[in-house]
Amino acid sequence: MNLGARRAVVAIVLGSFLSIGSVSAPVGAAESDPKWRTGGDSRACSAPISFDTVGPSGPGVGRRVVVIGDSMTRNSRTILRKSLRKSGWNPTIRCFGGKRLDWGMSQIRDQRKWKGLPKTVVMALGVNDMRWMEKSTTKARIVKILDQLGPKRSVLWINLYGDNGDRFSKSKQSWFNKTLDKAAAGRPNVHVLPWASHAKAANIRTTDAIHYDYKGRVLRTKLTVSYLNQLFGKNPSAI
Repeated sequence: MNLGARRAVVAIVLGSFLSIGSVSAPVGAAESDPKWRTGGDSRACSAPISFDTVGPSGPGVGRRVVVIGDSMTRNSRTILRKSLRKSGWNPTIRCFGGKRLDWGMSQIRDQRKWKGLPKTVVMALGVNDMRWMEKSTTKARIVKILDQLGPKRSVLWINLYGDNGDRFSKSKQSWFNKTLDKAAAGRPNVHVLPWASHAKAANIRTTDAIHYDYKGRVLRTKLTVSYLNQLFGKNPSAI
């Protein structure tokens, strides 16, 4: 092959790579929530980010989803964001370590005021409510959050799993998960991701009483995206 021919082949290959890059799911301009406040707390995530658009591919077909979570979400937010985008979702993640259900209520209000509340919401809170467990208050807050989200919004709530200790006992975990199931039972738009049963079956380990090792963070992320795709996505694949 002469030099001219080689240059032509290189040009074709480079053109192919550029073409492939251009058809991958594009991400629009990003904007951070200007009202996000952390008070210097190191447990906080960085400010939630909203993207104008995500390419309409995959089960999410470019639709927006907001994820509201605590340190379990914080510790996996990077892979969660990438996985959601890969499936065509346009994610905004609001996370802060140590936060409880009442904080989740305020985040729903803040998101609504900022960019509007998407039609699809993932709730990943409840662990820190186990640290004090006032049952009537916790139950009322679960119901309040579901009332805030309303009957026309698709909701996925990840239930709880962890080891005994740090005031997070198996009995408290079981109570919360049963209470969540009951609250969701009469709401066809609300689905519970049974993380506890999946984590137990996979023998997921924790680095302390509540935080998962790398295997656990990856599995929780995969399940979150898979359940979203299956329940609310277009042309869903099997879980």
